Amino acid sequence: MRDSLEATLLITKPANLRYLTGYVGSNGFLVVDDKRAIFVTDGRYGEIADGLMAEIEGSDVIVYTEKLPDTLAATFKGDVTIEAEDVTLAFATSLKEASSGDVNAGGGVVEKLRRIKDDAEVASLRAAAAVGDVALAHLDGLLPAAATERDLAWGLVTEMKAAGGDIASWEPIVAVGANAARPHHETGDDTLSEGLLLLDYGCVVDGYHSDMSRTLWRGSAPPSQDVQQLYDAVAEAQEAALAVVGPGATAGDVDAAARSVLEAAGLGEFFLHSTGHGVGLEIHEEPWIRKGSEDVLEPGHVITVEPGAYVTGTGGVRIEDMVLVTQSGSEVLTYSAKDLR
Repeated sequence: MRDSLEATLLITKPANLRYLTGYVGSNGFLVVDDKRAIFVTDGRYGEIADGLMAEIEGSDVIVYTEKLPDTLAATFKGDVTIEAEDVTLAFATSLKEASSGDVNAGGGVVEKLRRIKDDAEVASLRAAAAVGDVALAHLDGLLPAAATERDLAWGLVTEMKAAGGDIASWEPIVAVGANAARPHHETGDDTLSEGLLLLDYGCVVDGYHSDMSRTLWRGSAPPSQDVQQLYDAVAEAQEAALAVVGPGATAGDVDAAARSVLEAAGLGEFFLHSTGHGVGLEIHEEPWIRKGSEDVLEPGHVITVEPGAYVTGTGGVRIEDMVLVTQSGSEVLTYSAKDLR
């Protein structure tokens, strides 16, 4: 990364710090140029940072005791680029006041590196996906004890923890009945009644996330024709998108494959989000699988493919899998069944 830097870069984003150094504390800053890397933290993490940075050639650790902006500014002379999306205006202003050069808005350098997952990262993502599958396999046992959406969400979390997954930064989406027509429904105390049940959840293994959605039908009565047609259209859209995923395809190609199926079914206006996103140290990261994107998929990308359609009065359906782009095509990492059952 250093060879590609045109200016000093101040890295503050937690996921980027973890990726580059392994650091997971709450107060860390990495200053990088083409010759060196300096980690700045407080006394709580000094020993930890020393151990991590010892693995990086040309690195040093500063445990700051004075004002943070002054300490950071002292580690570089001249201009510095900051990860603008991760810092506050107050932080940027105070750093500018302490610095001898310009403070420029930037970022995205480390995110580009993080797009391609190595074997160890893929193994962690594969393990996280498997934990989500294990939790869904216990659904029939969870439902009798769950009176509300919130109860079932907690049950899924408990099963994932038992299977070795850490709690994700976001709560599971459990949407029953009409709530399923809201793509990002906030799980609440609605009673788990018969009918549609949309689940969207994940966990973390070794810092890497999983993300999976399934839509189910509960009850002795079969789903209505409208619900069945809605489900079938989304399922067909996902299969069409999955068939496109592979090296050389664009993110826009994948989105278009799903979107065209839903549009042909008269549901285009009810597809209210993009088709997917990258997943890794963050639950949402590059590449973005969205309309018109010319971002080219490469081996090592791990993305979600999650078309959906949400019709007020009928309900909503989303089907989501994690997918690894391979040298010859793709591999779906989430293996749970996708039938409306």
